[in-house]
Amino acid sequence: MNQEQFKAFWAQLKAPLKAKWGKITDADLLEIEGSLVAFTAVLAKRYGPTQNGEVNTWANRRYCHWSGHYTNAYADPVKVA
Repeated sequence: MNQEQFKAFWAQLKAPLKAKWGKITDADLLEIEGSLVAFTAVLAKRYGPTQNGEVNTWANRRYCHWSGHYTNAYADPVKVA
């Protein structure tokens, strides 16, 4: 997802992002406010480089579902019992 897509999707992403990734605060959401660069910085601050990619993948999955541009690259993982 590029900056333009992220900014357009930001309103739909805020609530699920905070619900899924609990370390992200209301202050972080205000800081991000549609900026992909700020989003990346907040993720690095809250989750470090290891989980940063995981959160970005999650956001890309949400964007793919929302935009209708769903691809297998961002398919939700299948849980094995």
